[in-house]
Amino acid sequence: MPTNEGIPTELLQSPSFQLERLRRRTRDEVEATLDGRDTTLREFWVLTCLVAEATGSQSALCDLLAIDASDMVRLLDCLEDRKWVKRQRDKKDRRRQIVTATKKGRQAQKELASLVSAAEDRALDESTSKQLKHLRKLAKAIIAAEED
Repeated sequence: MPTNEGIPTELLQSPSFQLERLRRRTRDEVEATLDGRDTTLREFWVLTCLVAEATGSQSALCDLLAIDASDMVRLLDCLEDRKWVKRQRDKKDRRRQIVTATKKGRQAQKELASLVSAAEDRALDESTSKQLKHLRKLAKAIIAAEED
């Protein structure tokens, strides 16, 4: 467990510093867990969006997850290699790729979601459920304000 020893009070009171430390702590734990399944957090995010049918086009996935188009191609290549997703040309617009989760991908996402949730819990193990509820509420409010 990292300590705050030596960190200036000004940084400890800075929301950007606090959020970065929280992001790093949770991401490190989740990435380590997913590494055991030979996948990444960003691949999990993409697969989750496809399973939830939040979007179907490759470009819409890029926009939704704020991922560069060339990075998205690599992510989808990896997911396609595992047979978790399939890409097809849009019949109406041949420039557009439609991406869907396969049955195998839906099952993988379900298993990975459980692993990710457990990893997040481990990363935040010293937080109370009330604190986590407030954190989720705050995060939703910030994201909603960003969309306005």
